[in-house]
Amino acid sequence: MKAKQEYCIELIEEYENVNFYSIHMAGEELTELEAFFEKFPIGCEYDDEIDVIISWIDQIAERGALERYFRPEGHYGDGVGVIPIDIGNKLRLYCLRLSDKIIVFGNGGVKDARSWQESETLAPYVKLLVDTSRFIQSRIKDGTIVLVDKEIIGNVNFSRYETE
Repeated sequence: MKAKQEYCIELIEEYENVNFYSIHMAGEELTELEAFFEKFPIGCEYDDEIDVIISWIDQIAERGALERYFRPEGHYGDGVGVIPIDIGNKLRLYCLRLSDKIIVFGNGGVKDARSWQESETLAPYVKLLVDTSRFIQSRIKDGTIVLVDKEIIGNVNFSRYETE
């Protein structure tokens, strides 16, 4: 059975060097980034890991979405990455780096397998970003999306079928 997912990319924060966007699933109150942080409230066992992720996000906000801040996680060249790049961190926050000035945050969670492909929890988040990267690249080619400085301009509404 395949479930249709509809979602958009929403601007969530603007900084001098970078704009933060997040995926927002249709019918959901929270963006994927907000949903990620909601899973790990202050005082949970992952406070230290959340602090590390927040410090990476702060660094990206200050300096831009430079490649060195992300570990590639999807397929070669699709821009899907994870923060933090620290190997010891148990939490993963997945994102799509479109340029040094544009980042789209997805969701994430606790690393519970050797790779995201082996994780029932994490794989859907990465697959969503891989598909989103493909959709955006296709729309850039046909002119329905344009990346201008820190902005994604054009049709940022998407739908896909996810295997249940």
